[in-house]
Amino acid sequence: MISATLDLIANKWAVPIILTLARARAASADQPLRFSELSRAIPLITQKELTKQLRALEAAGLVGRRVHAAVPPKVEYWLTDLGLSLRPVLDELGKWAAKNGPSLRQSRDSTRQEAAE
Repeated sequence: MISATLDLIANKWAVPIILTLARARAASADQPLRFSELSRAIPLITQKELTKQLRALEAAGLVGRRVHAAVPPKVEYWLTDLGLSLRPVLDELGKWAAKNGPSLRQSRDSTRQEAAE
């Protein structure tokens, strides 16, 4: 189960999407975000990749999606309770990375240097 969870969230964009939706949920009393709002909040992600990641997170039950019959189409996304339950885990992972990041970089750089010699 841990591997399946890591496969879902251990990519470049899943965590920023989850954290953006978590912040929106905390700040606006469960106010969902539209696709364009998510895209603006994570400026380096392409529309194609954002769509792909949202679909994967929705399929896993971490993100909810609602389509409104309107012109232009209005699609909203929010973090489900299951998705929100990842927030403390991601916060702890962030603390671990902040604490151990310099050591990890040093080890990686040493390994690269040894490989180059």
